[in-house]
Amino acid sequence: MKSLFNSFILIALISVNYSTSAQKSLDKGSITMEITAVSSDDPQMEMMLGAMKGSQTEVVFEGNKHVTNMDMMGGMVKMQIHVNSDENKMNMLFDAMGNKMWIESDLDKSQDAKQKEIADKSEIVYDKNDTKEILGYKCYKMTIKNPEMQDMTVTGYVTSDVKTNANLIQGFQSLKFEGYPMEFTVSNPQFNMTMSAKEIKETVDATKFNLDTKGYKKMTMDEFQKSMGGMGMGF
Repeated sequence: MKSLFNSFILIALISVNYSTSAQKSLDKGSITMEITAVSSDDPQMEMMLGAMKGSQTEVVFEGNKHVTNMDMMGGMVKMQIHVNSDENKMNMLFDAMGNKMWIESDLDKSQDAKQKEIADKSEIVYDKNDTKEILGYKCYKMTIKNPEMQDMTVTGYVTSDVKTNANLIQGFQSLKFEGYPMEFTVSNPQFNMTMSAKEIKETVDATKFNLDTKGYKKMTMDEFQKSMGGMGMGF
């Protein structure tokens, strides 16, 4: 029995040491996020959300710049968002079934009044006692609270060891977090959706930062939003 107990302690120590040694800091690389769970009490919305499950988003980052690549609806809709904080620039390329649009903006002007109001009124609460490991990175719980959005809750797990300001939480893009959200769940009376990190690469493909606007129509953010409303996408 003593031998068995000693063996158990040895295995536990090896596990702890492995977990500690695996912890690292990443200031450049790429993260693949995936919609891993969706649900709704509305059958029609459940079907629509079901089509989104498995959709992936790639975030490529290095220093103060990052590129977000989204592929939605089986490739029918694609979006790239290029952000460079040092140059205060944001470029978005949107391709909806061949209808290509390019929006260029100063980063500090890319947020509309609604996003700025959300940022001002939102509270981010962290619980570092509630932790989980995701892809080898220790994460702790984050909850977003907004008094004017009581029907919506956002919870997630962030890690301060992934150094990027990329934010994929729809509706809360103006918020800055202590760490990168490796998993988050958005819940409201209509639906629940969870997005989780599925793969991390520690290398950067420099070509991902190239901005190729050939074939895209340049427009303002207001023009883009009106266009999306006309297409029934409610962007």
